[in-house]
Amino acid sequence: MKKIIVLSSVHPWNDSRIYHKEVLTLLRAGYQVDYYAVEGTNATMPKDSRLTVTLLPRRSLAKRFLTWWYFLREIKRKQPDAVHLHDPELLFLVPRIKKVTRAKIVFDMHEDFPSALKSKRIKGISVPNWCIKRIATYEKKRLAQVDTILFAEKYYKANYLDIVVPKEDILNYPFLKEEVDATDKFEVMTLVYAGAIHEIRGFKEMLEVANMLKQRGHDFQLLIIGQVPERLQEWAASYLEANGLEKVVYLKGRLDLERLNHYYEKSDIGLALLHPEPNYLKSLPTKLFEYMSFGLPYVASDFPLWRKLMEDSGSGTPVNVKNIAEIVGAIEELLSQSETYMNYVENGRYEHVSRFNWQHEEKKLLNAYELLFERI
Repeated sequence: MKKIIVLSSVHPWNDSRIYHKEVLTLLRAGYQVDYYAVEGTNATMPKDSRLTVTLLPRRSLAKRFLTWWYFLREIKRKQPDAVHLHDPELLFLVPRIKKVTRAKIVFDMHEDFPSALKSKRIKGISVPNWCIKRIATYEKKRLAQVDTILFAEKYYKANYLDIVVPKEDILNYPFLKEEVDATDKFEVMTLVYAGAIHEIRGFKEMLEVANMLKQRGHDFQLLIIGQVPERLQEWAASYLEANGLEKVVYLKGRLDLERLNHYYEKSDIGLALLHPEPNYLKSLPTKLFEYMSFGLPYVASDFPLWRKLMEDSGSGTPVNVKNIAEIVGAIEELLSQSETYMNYVENGRYEHVSRFNWQHEEKKLLNAYELLFERI
């Protein structure tokens, strides 16, 4: 039985892609999996002698070296057949992993890291371009030393054509959901967003949308699912109180997959109002595919790639995220035109069942591992 160590120093242990999709897929395929990730919300772990889950304390970047050295000690002690890395910061461990074990190394790319850095702020200061270029060069140097690279988005591969390493697109599609109960909804019309909370991910725009809908007399609620950063908590509380939205907008925090699915099932319209940042323009967010799987029409940012998906699938409406009135108008149109709404529901479900589901992707993951272990 092949043993795989799966490592993340930043993701909560019950992360949808890492744990629910990849770890459990590998486990069902007969591999032994030792999984290390950050402690998070409670959820039920499967009882299987082939799986161990080690929960790590959440540490700041300045202290995460403690986690990294712990990973190295565990790899040396357990001598796995493969090590599956999930964070860019773990790439610097690659040469050291090769010194302590003969394990194959898999790197799982969740985002276009250099592009993502262009949107990040460190103590309010943007990351300088020279620094981003150096990081991108170092990233490629380390990726050239791994044995397989997995991409969560198709476009990532184009950035690494010069790296001669086996690569595979393992797209982050939701689990196949065969049936949806369209009658079990909340009593009031419900908008939902689930994901990271940030200004550039449309947090403030969503609250402004809620305020305008309230002013226009709509009976509704907005559910925002995800951890609100401390810097936004006070602002959000003040905004909700000033506009009388405390019983309209609900900040649910981070939820496990089962509770998240419960809210999806009972909601009516999904939101994805991300700003036109470099890392978002070229990638399709998982939440759009999640909305389709639950038969949720959605209103999303009018980026060329996103618009093409919405037009081709007939499942959502593109909007200018900076135009609150346009967003509200798109929501009102979905509510007033039942035929359009139901077309979006049926179209999204069809695309989910036929193409956009994890069952297709897990086959590619298992094939990538089979090929990995075939290579000497």
